Amino acid sequence: MKVNTYLLLPVVATLCNVIFVHFCLPIQHVDGFDQQQSVSYVQQQRQDASNGLLTNGCRDNNDNNEECMIQLQALEGVAITGDFDVQNVDGDDFQANATFTTYAPYSDNSSEHDVDNNAKDPMLRKIPGLDFEAYVRADIATFYRKEPGTMVERPPVFQGQAGKFVNMSPNPVALYWVGPDGSAPISSIIPAWGSGGTSTFPGHKFVFVDPKAPNDPFCTFSVIKGTSVYYYNPYAIPANDESFDPARCVPPKGTVARNLDELSAEAKEKYRAHKFNFAFASLYKNFTGGSEWLSMYPRNKPLHKMWRADYFGQEHVVETRETQFHTDPGAEITEHTLSIQDMRRNYAEPLPLADYRHPGSLNLTIKAISCAPRAFEIQNFLSDVEVDHILNLVKKQSMQRSSTGDGTGGVSSTRTSRNTWIPRHKDMVLNSIYQRAADALRLDEALLRRRERDELPDFPTKSAINEDLQTVHYGVGQEYTAHHDFSFPLGNHPDSPSRSINLCMYLNDVPAGGETAFPRWRNGETVDAIKVTPKKGKAIIFYMINPDGNLDDLTQHAAMPVIEGEKYFVNLWIHDPIRT
Repeated sequence: MKVNTYLLLPVVATLCNVIFVHFCLPIQHVDGFDQQQSVSYVQQQRQDASNGLLTNGCRDNNDNNEECMIQLQALEGVAITGDFDVQNVDGDDFQANATFTTYAPYSDNSSEHDVDNNAKDPMLRKIPGLDFEAYVRADIATFYRKEPGTMVERPPVFQGQAGKFVNMSPNPVALYWVGPDGSAPISSIIPAWGSGGTSTFPGHKFVFVDPKAPNDPFCTFSVIKGTSVYYYNPYAIPANDESFDPARCVPPKGTVARNLDELSAEAKEKYRAHKFNFAFASLYKNFTGGSEWLSMYPRNKPLHKMWRADYFGQEHVVETRETQFHTDPGAEITEHTLSIQDMRRNYAEPLPLADYRHPGSLNLTIKAISCAPRAFEIQNFLSDVEVDHILNLVKKQSMQRSSTGDGTGGVSSTRTSRNTWIPRHKDMVLNSIYQRAADALRLDEALLRRRERDELPDFPTKSAINEDLQTVHYGVGQEYTAHHDFSFPLGNHPDSPSRSINLCMYLNDVPAGGETAFPRWRNGETVDAIKVTPKKGKAIIFYMINPDGNLDDLTQHAAMPVIEGEKYFVNLWIHDPIRT
């Protein structure tokens, strides 16, 4: 095997992991400033799994639900009562949502119009015998507000998928993709008991190697359709081909299993957590109708607001005080570094720079364009003046070749754009855009900046949960092939922090090409991708985590090549529950 750490990945889309962690409903109107709910932030942690050791039965036979439940019961001490039937998910056996703190925008004179959206998502169903609600795949007809069973889903022509690779050993490993010519570009370093991954395709080959001996792979993975999670378990080596699990890596012949008793008590707990997670993943996939479990059980529900996308065209309207700028205030007024107090929203004071802005309030219509993945459009999110303001700031900065989120900081032929980053504290116009974004997402604006001591005292950090605005430029022929933005869990933390929301903004019209494509969206009309056409001032929102906390593989998306003209685009990534 030829190893070349500088060879870039030409076929696989960018590595997405940073290793660590028939109902016509009315339009919903919300004011954007509801009171913060006073609920404890900390959720119940995972139960102690140290009293049992999961066997391979459930993991090796994904269709054996009864055995899966037995394995889960043995490991977690769950009392299983009654018959388990994964098909019976339409009854009343629903568990109330776990309590967690929501940090939404608020004011002294708030009113709540978002009752339906605050209700439990109808596709969250309790798995019998477990204290967990899974997000079940909806019948495709419901996306068109038709009776279930009256439409047939069209499978996508695009065959990409996520590939998660789990290291069940106490030693770090390096993940390489083996190209058609035998070369092996490095993808990432995966720490002990960690996981990492990339967007991939059936038929791709990956290997694990010792980072200190990159020419000697000790574990080979072959990606197969419908299986996204692959694992290296040096403590359980198959004795013969009959016991082969296609999700398990293939070690060299003659490899002897390690002795589990050599592990410390802490390491054994990490090992058992992974074994339990594999058993849960099999149960989850059957129960949900085919969704791969890409997180680590137990994963808390997302902390931050998620807009409902029960059917195509569903609309939500948010009223925000952050009206648009009709005139640029000019550099002499805006260009200075803002303090926390400058950025902090103060309802007792007039709106900053009000003379340069439209009076009153601004209504933002958030329209669902895809239900799975959950994606929305907002027309006219930015005014022309605000767009031009951002572009003027960008042109004063040096744009660098965009890198992929693989943890290596390298550039790739899968992403050929250039980008720069703009912080909120740059000026008051940007601060207003951040606050408008927070209102659109139903977040407290304080979460999108460093906070003072008296702000959100129960929140676990004082750091922002977002990244700075990433402004990206694409010229003719430039693109970002299909990829994921989320990161795989580092361990068995119940929150598994990750990018969870992307609010994207288009800064210009593109004559041809440059669409944002979701090639794996679920629908009953076409096998092709849904594409969002760039339009100056328009924004889109998509959620990378499902309501049960699982990573959403369907959020794989691409920036299509620009055919004519150029494209300027902004990403605002929000992490859940915190940014680490």
